[in-house]
Amino acid sequence: MPTPSTSDLPIPKSWDEFEDITWEIYKRKWQDNHAQRYGRSGQPQNGIDIYGQEKSSDKYIGVQCKRYKDKKLTQKIIQEEIVKAEGFSSPLNEYIIATTALRDTKLQSFVRSLNQERRLENKFPVYIVFWEDICNDLADRNNRDLLKKYYSEWEQIFSSNQEKSISSEQVASIHCLLSLEIQQDCNLLQELLNQNQDALSKKWQSCFSKNRGVWRDSSYRLLLARSSKELMSKIQKFYQQLDEIESRCESLAALRYRIKLLDSKPIFTDSKGRFLGFVSKLHPLASGFYTDSDLKEEVDLRERSSTEFNKLKEKVQETLNLGNQITCEFN
Repeated sequence: MPTPSTSDLPIPKSWDEFEDITWEIYKRKWQDNHAQRYGRSGQPQNGIDIYGQEKSSDKYIGVQCKRYKDKKLTQKIIQEEIVKAEGFSSPLNEYIIATTALRDTKLQSFVRSLNQERRLENKFPVYIVFWEDICNDLADRNNRDLLKKYYSEWEQIFSSNQEKSISSEQVASIHCLLSLEIQQDCNLLQELLNQNQDALSKKWQSCFSKNRGVWRDSSYRLLLARSSKELMSKIQKFYQQLDEIESRCESLAALRYRIKLLDSKPIFTDSKGRFLGFVSKLHPLASGFYTDSDLKEEVDLRERSSTEFNKLKEKVQETLNLGNQITCEFN
């Protein structure tokens, strides 16, 4: 049986309910009984749905709630909401975009890069809180009343499951099975660590996510969560990093493909095959030959590819170390 901390709760049916849930969570996190929802529907809100002060601080934190059913949260929407929030009547110390969207590494990377620029400009930092994060907050023991208020059936299931004893044999069996899966992932990580850029293939865009038979079983995750929260946290982090690695591999493969297309263009030669120089992109033959513009683009792509590949290797090594640590704890 799944639990709120390991599975997605149903997304609220209305934006109003989503804002209520978010408001009650942050009211507790900030320890601010005066945290409020800002305005009402139809009024200008400067990109702020909830505001408050953390632990009696004199600085405000603003939250924008984005509930989606079919649409997606995009970089453009994030930038638009930040511009609105910068016009809020009180200076903000932090700005949070809480969304029902699922965790997205590209958006996370975008916000990290954005915050580096904003720090240099002495502007408030921006954070994204995804639906999985909100589910984890609702699963916290201190928020059990909120879980019961908004998801009464789930709270009953969760409470009922906790009353059952945990079989040490069951846990040991799950540890053994999951350890084998994680060891397979570690073998793949070691293989990836030994690859060079040219050897990257489509294999790495999905090979890790296919190896999750045990982890996908919600009943197994329930027993793991109840037996050791610390270990569960490490395992969750391990699989999140595997997802990030697959995403990085996909981006790298796309860069390498663009380089390959440029390399496949013929260079301009005379009848004896002697190189006559790079064709200008304005030349009538430019569309068929490797141009000076192609040269600049390829240099840029190769630099980007090298930088991203080095970052990938660092992430692979970090994840490999974590995976080996987890399997050691299992043993």
